Amino acid sequence: MTLSSKNRGTILVVDDNPTNIELLLVYLHENEYRILVTRDGPSAIKRAISVKPDLILLDIMMPGMDGFEACQHLKNNPITKDIPIIFMTALSDIQTKLKGFELGAVDYITKPFQRAEVSARIATHLTLQQQKATLAHLNASKDRFFSIVAHDMKGAFGSLMTFTQYISKSFNDWSRDELKGLIFEMCVSAEKNYKLLENFLDWSRIQLGAIPFRPKRALLEYIIVQAIQLFQEHAMSKDIAIVYDFTSEHYVIADSQMLAAIFRNLISNAIKFTPKNGTVTIACNDLVDKIEITVKDSGCGMDQKTVDQLFYLDKKHQTEGTEGEKGTGLGLLLCKELIEKHQGSIQVKSIKDQGTTFHVSSNPPPPPCGEPSD
Repeated sequence: MTLSSKNRGTILVVDDNPTNIELLLVYLHENEYRILVTRDGPSAIKRAISVKPDLILLDIMMPGMDGFEACQHLKNNPITKDIPIIFMTALSDIQTKLKGFELGAVDYITKPFQRAEVSARIATHLTLQQQKATLAHLNASKDRFFSIVAHDMKGAFGSLMTFTQYISKSFNDWSRDELKGLIFEMCVSAEKNYKLLENFLDWSRIQLGAIPFRPKRALLEYIIVQAIQLFQEHAMSKDIAIVYDFTSEHYVIADSQMLAAIFRNLISNAIKFTPKNGTVTIACNDLVDKIEITVKDSGCGMDQKTVDQLFYLDKKHQTEGTEGEKGTGLGLLLCKELIEKHQGSIQVKSIKDQGTTFHVSSNPPPPPCGEPSD
């Protein structure tokens, strides 16, 4: 991984020598970094706290507060402690270098500056910093993911076990019709648990690259109708109408199993957050250069803050459905992964107390050989 020219990073240069600053500016501007300059330790600390640069080039020999003292202040501050610091010095003795490393510096650049050395050391440490940030984000997402799954799986199976134990102990006290109703509730609970487990396994396989991607020409409406049929009973139990009117056929080049998982999650989610007597509407639309599928509900909707957090595992946005249905947000994250695997996109529009619409877009397939395009 390397930093692109569009995101080269911000560098804070701290030096009281105008000649050194001018020379560094020439080197750094060549590589399109964003450059900030201060000429003493206190100013550098203040600027670092306010801007939080990606890297600090810090001169050691400065009047007043020298580079070592400034470094110590920066490393003791929780806001700036993780910013990598490269000391700039004409001193070459081992004791000076060891002191800098002990204070938390990551490297040295010696004076007089050598263009190639300056560029190489800066590029290396900016790349390491970016990789460190990316790894921290991935670890946070992973921890959040396993926390969600562990909590929900424990709760789901705990409830199911309690339910079955209750029926088992009181079996002879129930009529046939009552038992039938209880068993139906058990089936619904088991199906929800299975869906959670299925999403968990699919997500894990995607992260490991273990799900084969087998795109082929598929009829979009057929896949969506199959997904709708899975949730008709749940919708009927809440008196929710699922409306769809596919007056034409749309073919896409896609992995049918992945598409099915996408629409199962979106339709299930729409039903979950729609109150009794509501409506879920599904449509396929031909746009200029793509096909768009919308899944719209007349449910509780979301504020913009919640919408912005929907596809981030490390955000806490779990919300109960209109009848207390539990959720993790894992299904939506899985949808995003699968849609992006198809080079498509997903967008959300929602108004609090007025409903939510998910927009899934996909490029249509090229016409078969010998068949003219529309």
